[in-house]
Amino acid sequence: MDASLKEFLIKRNIGEDVIQKLEDENIDKTVIPMMTDSDLAKYIPKAGDRISTVAFCRQVSTSNQSQSRKDTILSRLRHRLSSGDDSIPAKKSSSWIGNSNAKKTQRRIELGWMDFDEKEQRYKQVKAINGGGTRHLSLDKNKTVKDVKDDAEILFFPNGYSKKQKKLSHYTTDIECSQVHVEMSKTIEQLYSESKVRILRLYLCTKMKPEEQSSDEDEAVTAVIDLNDSETENVINSVSSVDSEITLGASESETVQMDDTLPWDHFEHQIIEEPFLAPETVIIVTESGFEVPPLDELNPDGLISTRENFLTSPVIDEIQSVSTPETLLGDNGVPAQIGHELQPSVATLIVRRGQCLTDLISAFKNPDVINTEVHIKMRLPNGDLEEGEGIGVFRDCLTEFWTDFYDSCTLGVDVKVPFIRHDYQYEEWQAVARVFVVGWKQASYLPVKLATPFLEEVLYGTTTSSLKDSLLLYVSEQERAVLMSALKDFDSVDSDELFDVLDAHECKQVPNKDTLIPLLAQIGHKAIIQAPMYVIECWRPIMVHVASMLPPDGLHQAIKQKKPTAKIVKELLHFPDDMTAAQAAVARYLKKYIGEIDLNTLQLFLRFCTGSDLMDRPITIEFVETSDFLRRPQTHTCGCILKLPVGYHSYPDLRSEFNKILTSSVWAMDII
Repeated sequence: MDASLKEFLIKRNIGEDVIQKLEDENIDKTVIPMMTDSDLAKYIPKAGDRISTVAFCRQVSTSNQSQSRKDTILSRLRHRLSSGDDSIPAKKSSSWIGNSNAKKTQRRIELGWMDFDEKEQRYKQVKAINGGGTRHLSLDKNKTVKDVKDDAEILFFPNGYSKKQKKLSHYTTDIECSQVHVEMSKTIEQLYSESKVRILRLYLCTKMKPEEQSSDEDEAVTAVIDLNDSETENVINSVSSVDSEITLGASESETVQMDDTLPWDHFEHQIIEEPFLAPETVIIVTESGFEVPPLDELNPDGLISTRENFLTSPVIDEIQSVSTPETLLGDNGVPAQIGHELQPSVATLIVRRGQCLTDLISAFKNPDVINTEVHIKMRLPNGDLEEGEGIGVFRDCLTEFWTDFYDSCTLGVDVKVPFIRHDYQYEEWQAVARVFVVGWKQASYLPVKLATPFLEEVLYGTTTSSLKDSLLLYVSEQERAVLMSALKDFDSVDSDELFDVLDAHECKQVPNKDTLIPLLAQIGHKAIIQAPMYVIECWRPIMVHVASMLPPDGLHQAIKQKKPTAKIVKELLHFPDDMTAAQAAVARYLKKYIGEIDLNTLQLFLRFCTGSDLMDRPITIEFVETSDFLRRPQTHTCGCILKLPVGYHSYPDLRSEFNKILTSSVWAMDII
């Protein structure tokens, strides 16, 4: 028996005969912890002595194990230190040391693009949406910086042009690094050795050549708005040659207008500063055919000295295009090209949130906008620009435009038909048609609330859909109920109610059971085709762009597919394959919410997730962990991604938060 155990038992006043019996049976401190209480009672009769003895043996065993582990660690450290090289474990074979076959021949680098801003006199990184961004490359470590520069020029200027159609030959190029000084003869391996970074980041730095700058100054127009000076509201920095003019204060427009399919190569940049854009209009005019007020409206100094003309207006924030061949405008404003294929230019419009209808109509009065790739930036009511950009913002702007158009320019309940307004003349109606065409081309947006016979007449010059059915959707619910009752059982309907409904639509005949259906078709033709015929004539020459891509059968199919229903919206939701119990519960809450809401709220839900109130594309659901304070759904409308917090403890929590979001007046696009 171990001396420490024997001494412990003596201190507990356990008799010598008990200790001797334990020694005879070879029961020591390693055996006692494994014995049951009944077995140990045969040797130690008192329960307290048994419990304290087991505890003592276990404590001694634990202490010995800890000491053994310390001894092992110390032994390993002594062995490693005795090898003479702390960095190489003793057990590692020396055959691995200096193995040249294991050395990497390639190194990864990050490559970006910095363009020199002449106005701010500094280099600014070009975003991915403009053709820049960060590129990740794996290159031979012996490649020189000059080789990297050649690769960067090919990446950012494929075929000699950037995404925004900037020509490489107009720029001087260089390679810079934020960590170390770069020389063209240095290799990637040398830069890694000097910088001691995990991944090397290089930039292609471009700056426009002086001769190109002077050429642009001779031909381009730059409008700079400065509202800090109370008397000088607008300063014209430069006026172009005979090919272009600049005019301020157009009487019927509050927005920038553009010519972007004809000679736009003179206008690399048009920069308008100050978020609270002020002049009533800033119009760039080229020889391609803008109609603008005469220049004599300006005072001799080219300034506007009164603040009454200064309104917050949408502007063309950035216009970039490539040089195009000479182009003539054919009938109806359709460009007829000569010699070469036209390349569409790119224009970014700044549109005021809540004023999409007036701003887009003003901007789309230019007939050449149909052949332009339009980008949208939204300005909040406080004057700040939203950070969001991309196709999601474009879809959201279109949705707001057509929602305002339905409210302000149409009649009808479930289907809408434009009505004649004194303040909407030929130019305004054609501008609406161009919004229709550009929205269909770029975002496949179709204003499905417009009556189908009306769209057929505009696109194809004939009507095949039922005018009676469209009329029933056009009238109010009360009138629809009376007409449906008359169609179902003419004799049972209240004749006074029926006559009141028909009289409201200026019916001149007394109907009977046999004439009611053709009579309703005639009333439908009058309300849906005849009344908006002026609008149809204004739209038809422009809508040929859509008619060529959308045959009659395709129109009916597109309207059917894009009208939202709760069942199909549920099918559009794409949840992760593997969901936790909490995520599965939130998924059930979301499906239940979609099944309960009405059509108007369902359209708001689609717009919140995709930017469009139509069923365009699937919605990907991502679950995120947030605190209760930060818990709220978030969306990326460009990618149609809905981020749902998993912290909803019940269905009413999710329903309450979604209702608050969907009923808010303004959604700020603040995710880039």
